[in-house]
Amino acid sequence: MLPSPERDHSSEESAEEKRQKDRELAEAEIKLARLKRMKDRLRFLQMAFTLIAAVTGNPVYRWAARGIQWVMELIRDSK
Repeated sequence: MLPSPERDHSSEESAEEKRQKDRELAEAEIKLARLKRMKDRLRFLQMAFTLIAAVTGNPVYRWAARGIQWVMELIRDSK
């Protein structure tokens, strides 16, 4: 018995849809990993600036730490 062309066409579409969904999922995972790395780096900078501000008393470092906190909140709120 020969396979019907309709069945082949639908299986090709479903395979393409599955590949598309897998690709979208992989892209979303990459985006989340990048966002996590960026947040980790910002958190490290914020802690460093806070520590330097405490040691030196220079308000510029406090302002920098607050600026980084503001950026982190923007990132969190954009989700």
